[in-house]
Amino acid sequence: MEEAIAIIIVTITILISNWRIRKWKKEAATAYFIIGQKATTSDESEWAYRKAFKYGHPKAKLFYIYAAADTFSGRKPLTPFTIATHKGDTTAIFYDYYIRSKHLSYASDIQQGITQRVLELKDGLNPSSDLYSEALKILEAHFNENWKHPQGPTIIFMPCSSEQTYYSRFSALARSLSKRYNYNTDIDAIQYTNSRSSKHRSQNRNAIESNSNIVISPKIIGKQVIIIDDVITTGSSLQQFAEELYTYGVSIKAAAFLAHTAKYPTEKELYHTIRKIT
Repeated sequence: MEEAIAIIIVTITILISNWRIRKWKKEAATAYFIIGQKATTSDESEWAYRKAFKYGHPKAKLFYIYAAADTFSGRKPLTPFTIATHKGDTTAIFYDYYIRSKHLSYASDIQQGITQRVLELKDGLNPSSDLYSEALKILEAHFNENWKHPQGPTIIFMPCSSEQTYYSRFSALARSLSKRYNYNTDIDAIQYTNSRSSKHRSQNRNAIESNSNIVISPKIIGKQVIIIDDVITTGSSLQQFAEELYTYGVSIKAAAFLAHTAKYPTEKELYHTIRKIT
């Protein structure tokens, strides 16, 4: 009898203890989530959302993933990084992260703003030359060079699915970078032979060669160039275009992008990252 009573008392004690732990975790998760919502820096929001997710907040996962976009993508906004090509590494930079539309409400204000800018650029509505010029300035400092002179590298633009799309997307940007920011630009550096499927709409992006419908203008043969595009995801389009340029003796100085597609991690990557940090 005494043993049975003791077992009942221990069981009740454990249940109460577990209930208190669950209650504490729920309260902690809510508190961390609120901190994340009110955070004024990206580091603070990443820390808070990670804690909220760890303690089980039901909405914290996606907020954490996009707050920690640097961690999962391995690249930081406005920070030069390298992309491998068969001729060596190419230095690249992007302004901030592009977030898929169905997850946009979980993104930071700046990520939402950059995503909107990307869509406007694609539609030819806003060239975002102010953001590109900021990225180019950082690249100049990285190389310890000044590109705003007649002998500086020439800015060219990534081929699109058609000539119409290409000029609609990049003409205003080319003019602004040239006239307002004094960079050398050449919107006519590539010439179109036909249209190809749009990578933006294709379900098999990597199967579409970025250089399949263009030829290189003789004006840039042997020159040094900077490639500009709207979004980088894997870097495969840049690598393909680079190979085409190399065959014409064109040297690639760097590449600049308005945005980098934020990586959505697997569950394994997500929990591995959290365990590694905490």
